[in-house]
Amino acid sequence: MTVETLIIKLGVNPKEISKAEIILLTSLVERYNHGYMRRSIYFSYEEVLIKEAEGIIHGYLPEIDGIIYED
Repeated sequence: MTVETLIIKLGVNPKEISKAEIILLTSLVERYNHGYMRRSIYFSYEEVLIKEAEGIIHGYLPEIDGIIYED
């Protein structure tokens, strides 16, 4: 997954994304690509990625049911 692919999946105009949001999305994609995403019993890794990315773009904390936190 790349940041560009994620932006396309979100349906967001890349020109409307700030540099700070790009940095956050890059970090999110890197965690996804290395398997360090939060886990959910209800959603796939990609669905969690998209929900978290939407939160970054729209400025809210995503509510993701069934999150399993690991230490």
